Amino acid sequence: MSTSLPSTFSAYHQGGCLIQGNLPAVALAASRFLANNIDQQVLILEDSTCQIVDLDLSGDETLLQRKADYYPVSALRPAQHSDQPRSAAVTLLPRHWQWLKNQPGSPSAALRRLIDNVRRDPEQQAAAKVGYHQQLTYRFCQALCGDFSGYEEALRALYAREQNAFVQQTSSWPEDFAARANALAVPVWAESAIT
Repeated sequence: MSTSLPSTFSAYHQGGCLIQGNLPAVALAASRFLANNIDQQVLILEDSTCQIVDLDLSGDETLLQRKADYYPVSALRPAQHSDQPRSAAVTLLPRHWQWLKNQPGSPSAALRRLIDNVRRDPEQQAAAKVGYHQQLTYRFCQALCGDFSGYEEALRALYAREQNAFVQQTSSWPEDFAARANALAVPVWAESAIT
């Protein structure tokens, strides 16, 4: 039986990270902050996906608690048990069908073997991990760091897997933003050193 960790969220304002925690606590802190800083904005991100949470922060604390409790957090993540697409149709070229026809077992069995072989390949696993963490870092930077100096150069360095350039470009960003971006990118550099 697998247990999933509770989701954590972070609220950011222009100066940095306001709070990190469960969604009701983060929403309440963001609402209070906005009430005392009417000229500011707050963005809430789901930490494991770096997706923006679009939660209405208006209303009293009880209403806000209810909104946060019923926010569809699972919509932010891919489903854990239903990865099968709505349509199981696969579009292949004639040469692919010819190759499949010559394989032992059914075409479905041959495709499953191919997928399993790729999934077990350490190089493919490393590439998938790098791509995943590049996407997380990109989402975070796109949501919160687009106006910072060196933003575009930092993203180029991220996708070129150039750690020193990424760190240099993010060094002028406010501390919380630079620290989070660099923490998200750590697996990119670690896998790049291996491959």
